Amino acid sequence: MNKGLKIAAAAAMVFLTAGVIGVWTMVYLKNTGAGENPTAAETNRHPQQVQDYGDTENPEYADAGAFIKEFHGFYNQTTGWERINDLNMPDQIARAEAAKAYAGHFIPLTEDSALKADLKAITMHADSVIAGNGDTVLTLHRYFHDLDIAVNGYVHEQIFGVTESK
Repeated sequence: MNKGLKIAAAAAMVFLTAGVIGVWTMVYLKNTGAGENPTAAETNRHPQQVQDYGDTENPEYADAGAFIKEFHGFYNQTTGWERINDLNMPDQIARAEAAKAYAGHFIPLTEDSALKADLKAITMHADSVIAGNGDTVLTLHRYFHDLDIAVNGYVHEQIFGVTESK
C-alpha cells in the first residue's frame, strides 16, 4: 500500500506541476502579446476610424473615371501589401456604401454597356461588404484595379480579369 501511495503522490505532483506551468505560460503569453499581430492588437485597443467619403448624393467626381481612380487608390492603401489581413471593417463598410452610391450615380450616365455592367457588379459586391463580408473587399479592390486600367490607362502588369471592360 505504501508503494501505491508513493505512485499516486508522484502522479499528483506531475499533474500539479504541469498545471502550474500551463497557467504561467498562458499568463506570460497574454502579457507579452506573443503570437499576436501587433497591428491587429493596436486596432483592437483604439476605436477604429471611419473616414467621411463625401456627398454621395451629389458626387464631386466629374466622371466615372475619376471615381474609379480615387477608389482604386483607397483599396491600394487599405488592402495592398497584406493589409487585407487587418482590415478596418467599419471604414471598409463606409467606403463600400460610398462606392455603391457613386456607382449607382454613374450607371444611368454611362453609355458603355461593359462599364455599366461593371458598375452594377460594384454595387452588388459593395452590398456584400456592407453586410459584413470582409472577403468581398478584395473583390472590390480587383474591380477598381481592372477598371482603372481599362478606363484610365493605369499602368500595371497584373490584370485580374474580373471586369467586362477591357
